[in-house]
Amino acid sequence: MGKAQDAVQRFYELFATGDLDGAMTGFDPECVSRMPGGALSQAEHRAMGDAFKAGLPDARMVARHVVETGDEVVVIGNFRGTHAGDLVSAGGTIPASGKPLDLTFMDYFRVVGDRIVEHETVFDQLQLLGQLGAVPPA
Repeated sequence: MGKAQDAVQRFYELFATGDLDGAMTGFDPECVSRMPGGALSQAEHRAMGDAFKAGLPDARMVARHVVETGDEVVVIGNFRGTHAGDLVSAGGTIPASGKPLDLTFMDYFRVVGDRIVEHETVFDQLQLLGQLGAVPPA
């Protein structure tokens, strides 16, 4: 495992334990995180992390495939957790359902030194809503 992958693994581990302060220190303050809903500043990215940890306190990212080339890392994995709390977002609140979430995602990171300077996450928003019971299953 190289330095870039170490930075990504550290982010995943700290997020899983609920140490969002620690998790965010791995990101350059100027890093913009691109998500399905749009680009997020680091403050907005942190707020999204807080919302997901409040709604899914046991949330964690489980990497299935990791490719590292120089300063770039791509991860295909599963975002897993139990919807034990309300999930509050700009689009509204999804009341706690008690349902498990096992959402496939893909992350791209570019790391300079030990800091993440580029980040993009791709996931199916409809799959997320369906698994939480916010929309009828497909």
